[in-house]
Amino acid sequence: KAVVSTQSTGALNLKCGGTLMERAQRLFSTKGRDLNDLDPSVYAKSKKSMEESVRQQEVALLEAFVYHYTELLSEQRAGTRENVERRQARTADEVDDDEDEDVVEEDDDDEDVVPYNPKNLPLGWDGKPIPYWLYKLHGLNLYFNCEICGNFKYRGPKAFQRHFAEWRHAHGMRCLNIPNTAHFANVTLIEDARALWEKIRAEKNKEKFQKEYEEEFEDSHGNVVSRKVFNDLKRQGLL
Repeated sequence: KAVVSTQSTGALNLKCGGTLMERAQRLFSTKGRDLNDLDPSVYAKSKKSMEESVRQQEVALLEAFVYHYTELLSEQRAGTRENVERRQARTADEVDDDEDEDVVEEDDDDEDVVPYNPKNLPLGWDGKPIPYWLYKLHGLNLYFNCEICGNFKYRGPKAFQRHFAEWRHAHGMRCLNIPNTAHFANVTLIEDARALWEKIRAEKNKEKFQKEYEEEFEDSHGNVVSRKVFNDLKRQGLL
């Protein structure tokens, strides 16, 4: 009976475990009923479905790694795409000029040897000069001078824009008795900063309440005049 019950439940893809009575109950529950209406818990898990589940988990894990690396390399991918588009839009003369400016790369396993760097390019994390296209992309060939920072020179527009919120520029503005606010962004000359500060102070003084002209008085006839006019009429004895 046990053999017949196991074979019967296996033929219907039901669970074959448990006692003889439990197998008989699962088999008897299918009598006169559609197999699709049965409780999914009575069905046995096939080995093929388990293998498919494991494979889907591995694929999902690989996709998660791919999305993570895509986010990490988004800046490099955008810079590479921009460089490719720029190279595709070059003229023949620009191509010739870039070929003349290509840096000769030498593979040298000896770390004590100074790398070949005729154009004085900045060094990367590996101690070698960065690519020339990356050097031009970030504008590291441009120098910006700031008189407020003691004529300090900043290399590249990114470092120049960032220095307005750093300590050196803030210290220079404090020495001039000028607040380092957004009004003075991109102002590097001391004379320009002082002129702008005087203009801002003049505008603020105009917005202040001036008693002499804005305070109002009412005379005995009900006329409303300013404080200055009221005092003049009072001195003349006209009130």
